[in-house]
Amino acid sequence: MVSGIGVDVVNIQRMERLSEHVKSRMFHPRELEEAKMMAEGVQAEFLAGRFAAKEALGKALGTGLAHISLQDIWVERAASGKPELRFKGNVQALVGKRTAMLSISHDNPVAIAMVVLLGAGDATN
Repeated sequence: MVSGIGVDVVNIQRMERLSEHVKSRMFHPRELEEAKMMAEGVQAEFLAGRFAAKEALGKALGTGLAHISLQDIWVERAASGKPELRFKGNVQALVGKRTAMLSISHDNPVAIAMVVLLGAGDATN
């Protein structure tokens, strides 16, 4: 049962203009460490995809990013290379027992992410 769908598009150049301080507020430390290992031009593409995933999750939840810490959402790669959403804190409570499926794509000048939440209800159901 699909309980939420969210899509977001982010301009890659927007990520290039962010200060390190702003990045530290928008991204989980694991995401920033992974980005640092990439070539400079690829970093912005990577971060744009990660931010689009966070926005898409907020849309799928129906809450947007209001009252959600961006540090409580991050993307990790499975052994297969598939991106997977991870959460903690308030975000984990909002997602509850649902499964979050994620797809990220990049095509300069944009990155896009789609999140589909599967399952009924949230942690309170």
